[in-house]
Amino acid sequence: MKQIEILAHLGDGQQPKAIKIAEDATIEQLLKELQVAGATIGELEEDILLLVENEEKLLKRGHKLSDCGIKHGHNIHHGIVIIVNTRDKKWHKKEISYEQVAVLAFGSYSPDPNIVYTVKYSKGPEHNRQGSLVKGKSVKVECGMIFDVTQTNKS
Repeated sequence: MKQIEILAHLGDGQQPKAIKIAEDATIEQLLKELQVAGATIGELEEDILLLVENEEKLLKRGHKLSDCGIKHGHNIHHGIVIIVNTRDKKWHKKEISYEQVAVLAFGSYSPDPNIVYTVKYSKGPEHNRQGSLVKGKSVKVECGMIFDVTQTNKS
């Protein structure tokens, strides 16, 4: 079993850490190694969004690193960076909902019907570059996507 070394970028301002892992390890095993190294990884879904050598890859947990094109010396970022109200935010899923964007913008989401969030986005995926996001809906994300969120009270 051949070992490869991957440079894992665990967080903003931190130096990448070298992770040694079997070439035939799965994405799920890689994520567990990233957690051990100090990465914050939320609830694992079937599809995992990784930035590999500056290319977004939507991968399945059970896929082998070698089958995904992840090789010795590659740089790995778990998740991508989106911009919410001018602040960089790390996102780990292929889509983001109206409610999730509000949480990133304000720290919480209020279900109060008198509180309204306006969510506009730009620099989205090629087929959906810009638009508005409304309650109950979601949009596919892309690295560098910009969200502008305002909160108003209907009183």
